[in-house]
Amino acid sequence: MPPTGPWGDTPQGKPAPEGWAPVPGMPPAPPIPAEEREGLLMLRAMIAAAKADGHVDSSERERIAGQLDAAGLGAAARDAVLAEFDRSVTPEDLAREARDPMLAAQVYAAAVAGAAAIEGSERAWLDGFARALRLDGAATEAIERRIRGG
Repeated sequence: MPPTGPWGDTPQGKPAPEGWAPVPGMPPAPPIPAEEREGLLMLRAMIAAAKADGHVDSSERERIAGQLDAAGLGAAARDAVLAEFDRSVTPEDLAREARDPMLAAQVYAAAVAGAAAIEGSERAWLDGFARALRLDGAATEAIERRIRGG
């Protein structure tokens, strides 16, 4: 049986992220609990939205770092999230991981919180993300008003 967890294939049977490989003689890592997977997905969405304009400014980094600290992640999980700054991910890739409408709304809200400004390429990225998540315009407007306080 092939290894599972971050050292081999993921528990969902998908290939592990690039650069990760099984460690000979090391037992598979335990599966990540659903709550942590959802939290990591939200952090990844924040990072992807922040990167949509080609750079991550200091206020975006501070918001994301604050969320990492609040999440209470261990060193390995924190490193995995920070590695997202170097990865390219499409809105469709992230949306596939949001399996229900409530999670889709939460992940979209996290992405809105991660973006410094919702204009230009960040607006385009968020619009594409909303379509991939199957969120309608009224839902995204309500989420953005709530997050942005407008």
